[in-house]
Amino acid sequence: MNRSFFKTGLRLAVILFFLISLAETGKSQEVKIVTMTKYLSNCLYNFSRNINWPEENKSGDFIITIVGDKELFTEMTKLTQNMKVGLQPIVVKYFSSVNEVSGYQQIVFVDNWQSNKINALVQKTSGSHTLIVSETEGLIDKGSMINFVAVNGVMKFEINKEILRKNNLMASSVLEKMAIN
Repeated sequence: MNRSFFKTGLRLAVILFFLISLAETGKSQEVKIVTMTKYLSNCLYNFSRNINWPEENKSGDFIITIVGDKELFTEMTKLTQNMKVGLQPIVVKYFSSVNEVSGYQQIVFVDNWQSNKINALVQKTSGSHTLIVSETEGLIDKGSMINFVAVNGVMKFEINKEILRKNNLMASSVLEKMAIN
């Protein structure tokens, strides 16, 4: 599935949600369409606040790396400007390919077109307590810890609790409830 399918599905879901909300409340509200890029950046920010990292990863900068999606990098940079996770200032990095990823980062988002390199990313980040987030069906079973999937035209995410646990990361109960099984 490609990103345009997800964008279209997400837009339809947002419109449907607001139309249902309007019908139930009987009040007039402004309908706002959220782009896929904005949705992903907000989710990544919320993941930063709803995953617990080991103590050794709770100092210095909180690094979110975007691999392969320049538009998401730009949106994420705007969203997190002057923001922190706990006491850690958020720094957003961009790499065009998984092969370029280096250093430590708390979160790595892998764009769909780089998904075939998930094994290399898992090896690079092994033992470093890095949250790997993807958007390609099936990657949750190949090392991704959180993966976005379309369910009936609505964008949702799944969590691999076992891989999280093996990497000494813990999702909040709120995040776990939001995930699909």
